[in-house]
This record gives sequence, C-alpha cells and structure tokens, in this order.
Amino acid sequence: FVLVGHKCDLVAERAVSAEEAGQLAATLGMAFVETSACSSLNVELAFQTLAGGIQQALGQGILAPHQGCDGIRLIPNQSRRQSPAGREPRERCQC
Repeated sequence: FVLVGHKCDLVAERAVSAEEAGQLAATLGMAFVETSACSSLNVELAFQTLAGGIQQALGQGILAPHQGCDGIRLIPNQSRRQSPAGREPRERCQC
C-alpha cells in the first residue's frame, strides 16, 4: 500500500500536513508520496513506489497472484470519450 497525498501544489487549501500524513503511513507500514498532477510532481514516483512494493511482495511470497489469472493485461477502455489534446484514450490495466 502507498498513501498518496494529492494536489500538494494547493498549499493554502492543505488539510493535512506532510509530516502528519508521513507519520500515519509509517504507523500503517506503508510508503507516503505527495503528488501534484498539475505540475507532474511525484506522479510517476507514486506509481513506481506501488509497483515496486507489489513486485517485492510477490518475490517474497507475501502476495500471490490469483489462481486462474494470467497477471496484468491491457484491455480496451470501455469509455471512448475524447482525451485531452485529441489523443486516444489509454487502455487500462486489469487482472
């Protein structure tokens, strides 16, 4: 698990301090990452932290893939709405 604080660029609207969130995450035994999609701050880090934790847990046998599941695979997005800048919608991952 990863506790992700979002919109960290909106300092005036902050409801929880980074220190408080970090302490909560540590108490719960998880990582903490503050992100801002607006500035792209730590967005990739949040995904890398989660993926790394999953990979480590799988390697240590803490997690096991569900029986009958071939792992993560891409499936076509069910929503065909227009994406920003005219790009095609991204496929989503599902197990």
